[in-house]
Amino acid sequence: HAQKLKRILDSILRSCADKTDEAVFNLNDPSNPGNMTVTVEHVLATIEQVHDSGNSLTASFAGYLANPDGDQTQVISTAVGLANGLDHLLANIKGIVRLADSEDAVERLTKAARHTALIGRQFFIKGQSNHMETLLSSERPGVILDTNRELQQGLATLTGLAEGLVPKDVNRVSVATTSEDVSDLVEREMLNAARAIDEAVARLQSLINQPRDSSLSDHQVQVNDAILDSSMAMTNAIAQLIRAATASQQEIVAQGRGSSSKAAFYKKNNRWTEGLISAAKAVAIATNNLVETADGVIKGTRSLEHLVVAAREVSAATVQLVAASRVKSQLYSKTQERLELAAKAVTEASAHLVRATQRLTEKEEENRQAEDYDKMSNLEFKSKEMEQQVEILKLEKDLVSARRRLAEMRRHGYHAEEEESTF
Repeated sequence: HAQKLKRILDSILRSCADKTDEAVFNLNDPSNPGNMTVTVEHVLATIEQVHDSGNSLTASFAGYLANPDGDQTQVISTAVGLANGLDHLLANIKGIVRLADSEDAVERLTKAARHTALIGRQFFIKGQSNHMETLLSSERPGVILDTNRELQQGLATLTGLAEGLVPKDVNRVSVATTSEDVSDLVEREMLNAARAIDEAVARLQSLINQPRDSSLSDHQVQVNDAILDSSMAMTNAIAQLIRAATASQQEIVAQGRGSSSKAAFYKKNNRWTEGLISAAKAVAIATNNLVETADGVIKGTRSLEHLVVAAREVSAATVQLVAASRVKSQLYSKTQERLELAAKAVTEASAHLVRATQRLTEKEEENRQAEDYDKMSNLEFKSKEMEQQVEILKLEKDLVSARRRLAEMRRHGYHAEEEESTF
């Protein structure tokens, strides 16, 4: 029976090693962009999560090695937790390198992440029975402790490199060093986000209630109604999301602080706290931008393409808010489950808005390009064809330039929205 349990544990540890190998492969794969919506705060919170997972696995292994015939569930649970943490960390590191200002910085960050993951993998290799049985019983705990020590050193190096991507902003509040009551700060920011969403909903409602412009055609009226209805559905879903995120944050603090105060818990977990605040702000800012854009489309100052971009920005911000909560949430938490469902509703509303907008764009394009090519002469047709080829070349050149400018903006100013946001 003991041998069977040992084989089961070895099999799970091999699976964890394979998962880590796959994460490293994805990190090295140039076609895999990683998590392109991730923020530095979330990466730092993920590093903390891996730090805790390494310590938990070390403690579990110590108990198992002291009594190999005892319960293995803690080792299994903590090993799977570390493998998942390393997988998420590498995907986030792959996404965060877009903020680096040089290829050298990208290489240092990628190399440090790969090195850290391979150290973590050693837990799963050295913990297997075929390796442990080559050592004296007295030597086995030291192997695990040394592996964890190397892992923590790798994570410390990774933390320093990730922190280097944060712009030096004198107005930025550091949870770790602020003299303000951190629990008040977090509650205020979550309330500000909720208030901003409520104001966005109210503004959309006022747009819906405005008298119809008699100069608009029936088609234009239908387009405006479709935009407003889809935007309202999305902002209502976001309001539910913020409420669910607030409930999740409160549950995490209540379960994790023990006998300490809420402020102490937030300070101890300052990376997670800053990530949560940043994500909540990003959702509020993206939602306000969505409403501004919808208003602009109706007034003719913005295009339908602007609305698609705004909807996708909301979805990206939603992903980060859920991820920030997931880092500290309890397994099988009903509150976290409600947050995930709320996020799914936002994503579905965003997809519906994008599809509706794209259909409207296609219809407008069809109306603009309703030319009868059969009635053209060969010369006219060839001339039109060449014009389109020239137009495509110009657009491709503009697209490359636009992508380069966007990458440069993200590297130098991803925190700008925090400085300018006033809820």
